[in-house]
Amino acid sequence: MAEPRIVLAGIGTKLSGLTWETNQSLRIGRQTNLDVVLRDNSIDRIHAEVRHYSMRWMVRDLAKNPLFPTMVNDVPVNGKDRELHVDDVIQIGALQVRVADLTVETPDLTPTPLPGPSPTPVPGAEPRQQILASGVQMLVKARMQQSWDKALEVAAQGAPVRPHQEHAMLALVRANHHLTHISHLEDLLRSILTDTIGALNAQRGTIILADPITRELSLKASVAPKLNPNSPIRPFSKTLVHRCFNQGESLLCDDVNADESLVLARSIRHGAMASVICALLRTPRKRIGILHLDRGFLDDPFDENDLYYADAIAASVAVGIETAQLVEQQRDQFIETVTTLARTVEARDQYTGDHTRRVTDYSLLLAEELKLSPNERYQIQIGTPLHDIGKIGIDDAILRKPGKLTDGEFECMKTHTVKGAVMLDSMKHLIPMIPIVRHHHERWDGSGYPDHLRQENIPLIARIVCVADAFDAMTSDRPYRPAMPADRAFLELVGKAGTHFDPNCVYAFMRLRQKIEARMRQT
Repeated sequence: MAEPRIVLAGIGTKLSGLTWETNQSLRIGRQTNLDVVLRDNSIDRIHAEVRHYSMRWMVRDLAKNPLFPTMVNDVPVNGKDRELHVDDVIQIGALQVRVADLTVETPDLTPTPLPGPSPTPVPGAEPRQQILASGVQMLVKARMQQSWDKALEVAAQGAPVRPHQEHAMLALVRANHHLTHISHLEDLLRSILTDTIGALNAQRGTIILADPITRELSLKASVAPKLNPNSPIRPFSKTLVHRCFNQGESLLCDDVNADESLVLARSIRHGAMASVICALLRTPRKRIGILHLDRGFLDDPFDENDLYYADAIAASVAVGIETAQLVEQQRDQFIETVTTLARTVEARDQYTGDHTRRVTDYSLLLAEELKLSPNERYQIQIGTPLHDIGKIGIDDAILRKPGKLTDGEFECMKTHTVKGAVMLDSMKHLIPMIPIVRHHHERWDGSGYPDHLRQENIPLIARIVCVADAFDAMTSDRPYRPAMPADRAFLELVGKAGTHFDPNCVYAFMRLRQKIEARMRQT
């Protein structure tokens, strides 16, 4: 199978007779270690990049000077990718090059032939010491471009040479355990990273996934046990991640100092990265993202055996990650359906407005503050919009009464908690949300309804919604009273902490005061 290929030819006095050719990518600019070095004051240090991606040749504008944007056929690229064709003219600053020849081909993901005899051969890994047509040496030390099934096959056989290789093999086993025992994508990714970091002695691990629709790469999880968890620095090398994903191969960069563009990158310089592995997360069908690992300057650099195991782990967990993504998408659709249903119920009560949406927002903020698990946050995300679903069974004369309810009417209104729980009990996927629907009117001292539960006997997710629901009720207009100022509503919560409300939930809610008030202003 022919490889992808593109040939650029210089145009004009300065570039006439010059050509550049590659089957992967060409970085263009004034920086001396780039593939195409152009000496002109109109050219940025790194001005543009031509690369093969998704069966097309693309050019990306990387210029910082708005006066000299990258253009194709006199049309600015404007910081995005533009597809190239034969005879297209690319404007780089004040200079021009023409696409003299172009071949598009699907990347070959068959196993890379093993190198010749060596003391420590590594299946699938090939040293990247060759010189490209531009005369620039590739920055990565090793690559691995083996297929998904080959990666799993060699993983099962074990690495020929690796000190403490049992740790890496254990990480493979544990990774597959996580796939069958963890249902939420966030938990799954963090568990995979924790095991992989320990197995390969990395200081940090990051998973970057491609959007199923747009294919844009975005950070999904990062674990760094020994580093500042609140650091604003991006925890991965964007340059290496995109190269790994676009070329369809796992990469080892054992020394970032070998490439000026990496050394000067903020993520490398301030992130204390000395060596990096980017392992391609791929299934038999497609690439889904990158497993990014790095070590610091006081650590031994990663070697080819580390790349070997990281690649095997990436191939092993990719199918499970893809499945978890699909489940997350289904959950998002389910949330939209539930929210629509809740709004339909809410529309019957002309006085509540966006009550359920605000209560859901407040509850999720409180759940995050209390560090609830992803599963509990999901229950709140689904259950809170449905907390008043039982009002479907309440007569309009009571539900929409413009004045204060009589004792008998209030007793009827209270039944909405039980009615709602009965409705959810008939729907398998909504059963975990019943505690919110049934118990969001219970009180800490046992004086609530319908079951007069006390303190920790009230499910935590219901205690959270209870606080959020009460606060929004106090700060919303009702037919029998105007909305209460936020200051007074917060004081009411504090005053009833330990009687009506769980004190821990109230105090956590108070810590969120600025966020809550900001949310109120958005209404």
